[in-house]
Amino acid sequence: MGIVVSATKVVTVNDAHQNGVDTSVEANPTFGRLKGIRLVHVYSRNQKGDRRDDGNPLMHALKARRGFTIAPFWVQQLMTRARQILEKVKEDLQGFDHCLPIPSSSPFCAQFAALVSDISGAPLLDPSFLRKRQVGELLADARAAPPRMRPGLRGAFASQLHAWDQMEPTAVYQAKDIDVGLRPFFGAFTLGGDPPELHGKRVLIVDDLFASGSSLLSVREILQNQLGAEVAGVCFLSGV
Repeated sequence: MGIVVSATKVVTVNDAHQNGVDTSVEANPTFGRLKGIRLVHVYSRNQKGDRRDDGNPLMHALKARRGFTIAPFWVQQLMTRARQILEKVKEDLQGFDHCLPIPSSSPFCAQFAALVSDISGAPLLDPSFLRKRQVGELLADARAAPPRMRPGLRGAFASQLHAWDQMEPTAVYQAKDIDVGLRPFFGAFTLGGDPPELHGKRVLIVDDLFASGSSLLSVREILQNQLGAEVAGVCFLSGV
């Protein structure tokens, strides 16, 4: 029920333990709330075993990044179990007008969203009206209205702004390169095109990995506060 990561960064699933990620049907899904957003998590990350990477290698492998890989057999096994897990809460996923994958450079989130759409009955909504914000935009906002934060984060926050100063202002924000503790201070997304009519609609936001929740909150701000929609969320992997 857990994951195994080889010395060559090959990820497999082992039903003899629950290390890193609990991939069992019996113990999932789990539920949470993020500042008013109701969340369903298909698989649960943990810190069991010798590794201390919180199950992240599984997501890296599913997205084919950072040198991690996973065989198609295990991907199919995980998606089959994900369907079984979501079928357990099918009633909770119904009644939505749209199913929206969070924009990603990897196709995995869209593939998972297609599964959620199939089970929930909510048609997929093209996320192309959203775009990642640029470094220059984030710098301007952070300096015009510095966020409140605990003293222990101020040094890291200042270092991040300095790092962005050395980059092209048009560089696209990448949450995976930002310390998890800093991500809530940066809105990852903005409107990038003509949005669909969503006032009064219910939208199920689909994400692949719950880390800080900053992507979910950024998309919620646009859908709910700017476009008048009601939202809930489904994540492939939970937080720890």
